[in-house]
Amino acid sequence: MPNDRQHGSQASARDMVRHFRAQWGAADGESGALHQRFPRDGPQKQGNRLAVLLSTKGEH
Repeated sequence: MPNDRQHGSQASARDMVRHFRAQWGAADGESGALHQRFPRDGPQKQGNRLAVLLSTKGEH
């Protein structure tokens, strides 16, 4: 996900899941497992807050 870090915006959910599957394996990187690891608002939104990235269009 280097391009997203360069631009300061969040990665798409599909790219994020692909990245974690490559890092942690298929079972731990699937969407359901990521939601269990990041239960507060899901992995994408929680990751953005932790990384201090810009919100997506329409996100409150």
